[in-house]
Amino acid sequence: MAAATVLLLGAAELPAADPPAQAASCSACHGVEAPSLLPGVPTIHGMPQLVIENALYDYRATIRPCRKPGCDEPSDCPPLDFCSIVAGLSDQDIAVLAEWYAGREYVPLPQEYDPGLAARGALLHAARCENCHGGGGSRPQDQASILRGQPRDYLVNAIGDFRQERRIAVAEMHVMLQELSAEEVAALVEFYLSPRD
Repeated sequence: MAAATVLLLGAAELPAADPPAQAASCSACHGVEAPSLLPGVPTIHGMPQLVIENALYDYRATIRPCRKPGCDEPSDCPPLDFCSIVAGLSDQDIAVLAEWYAGREYVPLPQEYDPGLAARGALLHAARCENCHGGGGSRPQDQASILRGQPRDYLVNAIGDFRQERRIAVAEMHVMLQELSAEEVAALVEFYLSPRD
């Protein structure tokens, strides 16, 4: 592998442009560049490093739903679930991957959405989600997942997992999501599919 090149952006250093060797399995589904094009696979490029690290630790410990990536044939995706894919990663591997993906640019996936339902979802987000998922669900500085522009299937699965307590979150998030009706959840999803203004 060629020597790593460090790019400078102001005073901040970004990881090398080429993906690390540890990313070979990841990029098969998440892609080398954003956005992820698979329906159940989130775009992780530009996510906060801590969010990526926590997700990988949770998958490695099998305390997060171990879904398969949902690839179509033919595909380069491994026929394994996410927990199996990360099972052999060391703490150092996780740190390297999280740093590299966090240093990439997040690009939302353009998708069809219902503007009327998205407008209702925007109000719900502002009232219930904005404190942690700032910038309308698109600000990585909040150390929470970026929601805007994620694939529809991923959003539906993730919200469902939190509602059913299959994923770990702060208690307030579990309570808030369980209080929402199915229609309100659908509105939130449509908002997260909508482009930023």
